[in-house]
Amino acid sequence: MKYVFATFTKTGNLRYISHLDLQRAFTRLMLRTELPIKFSEGFNPHPKLMFAQPLSLFQESICEVAEFRMEDECPTEEETLARLQAQAPEGLTFTKVEYSEKKLPPCKAAWYTLTFETALSVEAFSALFAGEMPILKKTKTQEKMMDIAPLVTERSFAKTENGVALHCVLPCGNEYLNPVYVQQFLGENVTDMRVMREKLVF
Repeated sequence: MKYVFATFTKTGNLRYISHLDLQRAFTRLMLRTELPIKFSEGFNPHPKLMFAQPLSLFQESICEVAEFRMEDECPTEEETLARLQAQAPEGLTFTKVEYSEKKLPPCKAAWYTLTFETALSVEAFSALFAGEMPILKKTKTQEKMMDIAPLVTERSFAKTENGVALHCVLPCGNEYLNPVYVQQFLGENVTDMRVMREKLVF
């Protein structure tokens, strides 16, 4: 049995579908490929599928990675890539397929471009990030105030047509920081945010 790492984009109108909807769409397209996919056992067999770091609703990415399993008798990586792409909907583009004997390692961090609509200049916008960045973070069991400044690293800023773009690294895994918390910190200084995830760090 081989582990398959499929790298793909989720862009355009696909940013409006949830992670659960993406899982369902992925399962359907995998079945249509007729690849020798490994299924779970039990009354409701389904492909053994996981994603490196689930993407939130309204966010885009050019670096998503899905892991599934195939039997040892499987086509080449190139053919698997072609079969997946042939069944993919618009906005979901497979860019690479890799086979491995081991599971996908945990995702540690991700590079993002966060594009904000704002009337602030680049200088005034970047000055907001000079000190602490307090936000109210919610979990399933509690709410707490925290400073996210140490978690927003490798920052750089650029002028855009309608505002400012922030290029940064945010942590994944147990310390995952959703980009929406950066928008929460900025509050009324911005009117909209577009999220593009560009690279996963393992």
